[in-house]
Amino acid sequence: LLLLSLLSPVTVVISSSLGTCDTTTEPATVRRNCTSHGQGNITSAAACAALCCATGNTNPYSNDGCVAWSYNDWHQCGLCMAPAMPPGSEPATSKNGCHDGGKTATNCSSGVVTLPPPPPLPPAPQTGKLGGEASVEYVNYARSLRAPNYLNGTAVADQDLSPEGWPNVDCEICIFDARPVGAWAPPIDDPEQRQVDYSGVWTLSMTGNATISLSDPAIKGVTMGTPIYDPFSNYLECNITFATGKYPEVVNLLVLKFENTRLNSDSGLNTGFRDLMVTKPGYYGEKRLQMFTDDWAQAMQPFDHLRWMGTTGTNSYSWLCGGENAAGCSVISWSDRATPSMAFGRCAGCHGLSWEEVLLAANEVNKDIWINVPVTASAPTVCRTNSTTTGGDPFKCLDTDPTQTYEYQMAMFFKYGNNYTNNKGLNPGLNIYIEHSNEVWNFGFPQYVLNKAMAQWEVQNASKGSSNLNKPVAGRPDINCTDNVECWTHRRHARRVYEISQTFEKVFGPGSIGTTIRPVYASWTISLQEYFNNTLTWLAQEYGPVNKYIYAIAPAQYFGPEAQDAQGNMQKFNYSTATIPDVINAFHAGADANVELTYTFVQFAKSIGVKTAGYESGPGYAVGALKPGSKALNTLIEASRDPGMKDVIEYDVRETCWRHGWDIYNYFAIEGAVSRYGCWGATESWSDLNPGPPKLQAIYELTGTKPTETEAWARDTQRRRTRAHRNGTFLLL
Repeated sequence: LLLLSLLSPVTVVISSSLGTCDTTTEPATVRRNCTSHGQGNITSAAACAALCCATGNTNPYSNDGCVAWSYNDWHQCGLCMAPAMPPGSEPATSKNGCHDGGKTATNCSSGVVTLPPPPPLPPAPQTGKLGGEASVEYVNYARSLRAPNYLNGTAVADQDLSPEGWPNVDCEICIFDARPVGAWAPPIDDPEQRQVDYSGVWTLSMTGNATISLSDPAIKGVTMGTPIYDPFSNYLECNITFATGKYPEVVNLLVLKFENTRLNSDSGLNTGFRDLMVTKPGYYGEKRLQMFTDDWAQAMQPFDHLRWMGTTGTNSYSWLCGGENAAGCSVISWSDRATPSMAFGRCAGCHGLSWEEVLLAANEVNKDIWINVPVTASAPTVCRTNSTTTGGDPFKCLDTDPTQTYEYQMAMFFKYGNNYTNNKGLNPGLNIYIEHSNEVWNFGFPQYVLNKAMAQWEVQNASKGSSNLNKPVAGRPDINCTDNVECWTHRRHARRVYEISQTFEKVFGPGSIGTTIRPVYASWTISLQEYFNNTLTWLAQEYGPVNKYIYAIAPAQYFGPEAQDAQGNMQKFNYSTATIPDVINAFHAGADANVELTYTFVQFAKSIGVKTAGYESGPGYAVGALKPGSKALNTLIEASRDPGMKDVIEYDVRETCWRHGWDIYNYFAIEGAVSRYGCWGATESWSDLNPGPPKLQAIYELTGTKPTETEAWARDTQRRRTRAHRNGTFLLL
């Protein structure tokens, strides 16, 4: 995850540069090189002038001092930094260009700062849609089990697993590890060492018999009850009690050994078990069959729509083979996906939550969904081949019927459901935002490499088919894609959004694009010109106006101390010397710094007739940059919990985004623990919802949510909940 400010300057739309510094008025013999610098959140012209004067010859920039300044309505101060004039060459005007003045540029013989006119402020804040990056909390924590190990610690081999992934041997399984991050390799990240309260009696049940014990009896605060086994029903049940207390007096780690297993009452030893369940306290009897907790359902209520990128494992689809056209033989079919019946999800497409669970979750809380089509999903235009290392033909597509591809079957599923969902699709009236994978531009993700390899293969073998990825754009000689592999890569990503939109429209019917079906083109704003403007210009040439098949264009929209400025330079923030108020102020300044760029992106979207969306938005953090146990990381984490974060988030959503016409804000993420990898969660626990942490309180305020009302709704015994049925389906009952 790369954290960026909104976007970089793009001259073909609106100039995003804060100011341009110029010394051409000086005599050529003493003309100096100078640099423009901008600083946001400056309250007045006088403060800007004072900043210019204060820097003098001891300033934080690369040049010696400020020679001119300018101030605009966006509270931005433009500074012209230059080295001192040679002795005897100083201009006769004011020293160092320090002037009192208004909001117009200050001109000196030694330098000029010229700011572009700011766009007009809308008269009042507008309101957009606020979605969230979603995950789930199961009643049955065994639905997210880790794969089993033999008792010697090595992974159980496929031949010792059932087709659904249940073990056929004695084994050890980690049910959950919810300790503070770093507890397994101290120091712990969180200075408060918080962990979720798991206290109470958990219920373990399974089909089969076994001797069950804690893998590490020294784990504090966990007590195993005595298993009760009924040989007639071949059913075992056992209580596991977690004590009340804080870490390390109580440790949220449950790793169990299953020894002397018998699959049936008359089976031999070491034959495994099936249907393991480990359900939360408070869910007993028939309630154990409930799929999602009431806390989870309550947490989803403030959001207009739910994005499922992370929890469906979008970033985990990778290479499956080698040889010629290795990308082609890494493409998967619909039958390769994860399904709810799988215990541990060992398959080519098993990387997280199943699509069935996404649909069931959306229907239960009646929320629009935002889905990410895997980069390796087969499609009518994405060829699945056999590997050449096993004698396959790299040019022969295995899917001869386009309606049987992953992409087409995915569309059919969300329309009609399947046997797992009792043949019920998405609730009437719900909409689907669709993104091609996630951050396909990100060099650190396998989807970038796979998409690039597919683009290269297509262009370089166009003689055996056809490709438009390197086709010139009429009237745009500045767009050179003939031999530019990165250009092919950007275009293929954009084309996939078009192709996906066409597949879903075939299933959902004419007129569904832009209403029920909402395709999103998401890319990188390090170069708006290349990733958005040039690429979408080509797409429009090939397939017509983009607003006919794209609903919104989207960058990441993080803000805060660690972000990129308008020139693409990372702005460093020293957490090790900062106070918590310093951090809060830096987040506020980060929101301000995105204003002009937000406006620019909105204007670009309007020019092509689409909406704006931040596929991920909210407070940003430099992932893994700070060391556990350091003052810097402690300050970052403590600031993320500070009441001041409520106002900062409200300000970014209302003033930076909605005020300037932004349409869709996706908060990343709804729930998550704090760590060196960021403090992303609006809440750190599914049970901390009323009144909730400051970040979540901001979302309540923005959406008009009253947590007492959503709590009452979630716990209403008459509310429809997703429950497992004996025949393997899941019903809203």
